Amino acid sequence: MDEKELSKFRERLLKEKADLEGELEYIESTMDRSQSEWTGENQYDNHMGDLGSATFSRENDLSLSLNVRDLLSKVNDALKRIEDGTYGYCRVCGRPIEKERLEVLPYTDLCIEDKKAEERSW
Repeated sequence: MDEKELSKFRERLLKEKADLEGELEYIESTMDRSQSEWTGENQYDNHMGDLGSATFSRENDLSLSLNVRDLLSKVNDALKRIEDGTYGYCRVCGRPIEKERLEVLPYTDLCIEDKKAEERSW
């Protein structure tokens, strides 16, 4: 991969990182703000349906937060691989990752064949 292509992927990853950090900040600010609701201290006098809705909402926020954190970790790992010169190479077999795959998932660290093998093992 030439320096121009590498620079393009670095820019995309940095933008993705900024977007994910903003999303994470928003999710966590809404979770902190409504803590009294998910603890059951809300204006509904602890009605089961309302508590269930508050619990569902809290679990949904936690799930979103975990997903964003996971993607952010993958993006940060890809940026490190750019810096150490291993970006674009499969971490399992060492072959170059298909450019089409990197265009879709710029943070991927597996070629399509090793990704398929990983999914079969689940």
